[in-house]
Amino acid sequence: MCLGECRATRRKPFYYSRSEGRWTGVVKKGVVRMSEEKKTKAKAKTKKAGTRKTAKSETSRQKPSVVKKDSLVYVDYVARTKDDNEIFDLTLEDVARQEGIYRENARYEPVLVAVGHNWLLEAIEEGLIGMKVGETKTIEVPPERGAGHRDPKKIKLIPKTRLAKLGVKPIRGERVKMGNDEGVITNVTGRKVRVDFNSPLAGKTLVFDVTVRSIVTGTKDKIIAIVKRRIPAIPEGMLSVSKTKGAVTIELPEVSRYIEGIQYAEIGIASDIIKLMDDVKEVKIVTKFERRVPKETTEESEEGE
Repeated sequence: MCLGECRATRRKPFYYSRSEGRWTGVVKKGVVRMSEEKKTKAKAKTKKAGTRKTAKSETSRQKPSVVKKDSLVYVDYVARTKDDNEIFDLTLEDVARQEGIYRENARYEPVLVAVGHNWLLEAIEEGLIGMKVGETKTIEVPPERGAGHRDPKKIKLIPKTRLAKLGVKPIRGERVKMGNDEGVITNVTGRKVRVDFNSPLAGKTLVFDVTVRSIVTGTKDKIIAIVKRRIPAIPEGMLSVSKTKGAVTIELPEVSRYIEGIQYAEIGIASDIIKLMDDVKEVKIVTKFERRVPKETTEESEEGE
């Protein structure tokens, strides 16, 4: 039973062999079974597709090496004022020691930045985009994008009697805090003192030497990083986090209750997670309390055994 010329090979016709129970085609030397040819092609196609799939899955597992908007990254930096090259902030302990500005109670470690969310100055976060892990860049920040220009209206004369009520001595260089404003006494004249409430960095161009240390990936790693940013005192091993169906649950140890301002930290954590993770609808923060077994009771039970 002949079907005519083969459309696939355009060579000799195919026919049905009752003895073999299959379609058969004659191609040059010998007989080649159509089903075997299709089977071979199918295997090759499957193997090729499997190779592409494996390569794709391996690529997807690779950590991103370039910073993008909304990336969660750890960075180190040294910040100076351009005019006098004076360091006003940094995250590197070795540089702090070299420059003679090391402080015992300061934390020297990379800071977490959600790019595009103003966790650092906007100009710095813009400069981070496109940087690679391990890359260092110098970013200049003009006054209008930093601490702003100096405002003469923020220089005020304050009576000494008012400073006395605040417990501040009328001495040049003494810092004064009034409400949300903080300034420094620049001059003392008669019964009044002149206080400058401008930022110490106002009117100055700032220079940041920034290094990208790592890009945080993975849901659990991101949640832990966000928690550690707000509550650095809690070791990572004491945290338990999970995410299911749009809900994030964070379990904090009992000792977290003794951290000053813990309630505000928890509000900040929840806010950060909801802003940075689009698929999260709610955040639950719970505190784990464990029953304490008296030491004497434990020793008695061991002796009884």
